[in-house]
Amino acid sequence: MSAPLLEIKGLKKYFPIGKNAKAGFVKAVDDVNLTLYEGETLGIVGESGCGKSTVGRLALRLLDPTEGEIRFNGVSIGGMSQRQLRPIRKDMQCVFQDPYASLNPRMTVGTAIAEPLVIQGRKSWKEAMSQAESLLETVGLSAQAARLYPHEFSGGQRQRIAIARAISLAPKMIVADEAVSALDVSIQAQIVNLMGDLQKKMKVSYLFVSHNLSIVRNISDRVAVMYLGRIVETASRDDLFNSPQHPYTKALLSSVPEPDVTVQRERIVLRGEVPNAAKPPTGCPFHPRCPIATERCAAERPEFREVKPGHFASCHFI
Repeated sequence: MSAPLLEIKGLKKYFPIGKNAKAGFVKAVDDVNLTLYEGETLGIVGESGCGKSTVGRLALRLLDPTEGEIRFNGVSIGGMSQRQLRPIRKDMQCVFQDPYASLNPRMTVGTAIAEPLVIQGRKSWKEAMSQAESLLETVGLSAQAARLYPHEFSGGQRQRIAIARAISLAPKMIVADEAVSALDVSIQAQIVNLMGDLQKKMKVSYLFVSHNLSIVRNISDRVAVMYLGRIVETASRDDLFNSPQHPYTKALLSSVPEPDVTVQRERIVLRGEVPNAAKPPTGCPFHPRCPIATERCAAERPEFREVKPGHFASCHFI
């Protein structure tokens, strides 16, 4: 396996409730450990509010961690100032869910793509604009699109523009946060294929955050499943989808529609609601909804351990 590009250990992010935090904290990310290798795609899946997008923002240092270590390309970046992070920014980029919100409506798309090259001192404006036109062609748009504004494009085209901007500095890692969830199904496939082609060409690594299990299965090499701010299972794509170990992962995968009507698959319906992240349950965070939970689950937090070669999960009964 290639060298680790991103290493996250014991990562926590607590958001205060109210201005003075006397009301407590929302534990958005609570003791997460992840590794992203060079040239691979790691998918992070889970229900809305599980903390997967927060992990992506912490990996980019768009948020400051409450606790834990973030190492990027062998360098600890968790405690770096924004000034110290600036030269590293070129190697870590992001593609957000809403491409219209992430593009300046007053900038032409050519200027938006060229700007990182100028800020990082790579090119003059003239050279950067020329490269922006080339990047637009790389993502399937015409060079003439550089003169237009974001509102003149469709959602799928705007996401291509966002990808062009993300790859302008030839980064080592791109965090794709729900990058295709706002697009039509046919456009989703086009964007996923584009990202796959760019990965082969540029050897870029993706941290792919999504709630769409079908998309994650299509694009990922490995998958991490999150629940209530914690990773409950990590495995290779095929191993996780074909042989899930954690009860939550099994329930999550059972919710994916089966295109073959002749295939009968048991639907696992979880009881109750996702607990409040400000007051998470004791022991295993999943135990209030788990169909196999016992008193031990409520009292003792399960260890996140290797249950099969390369397959990790946190459950007392695996």
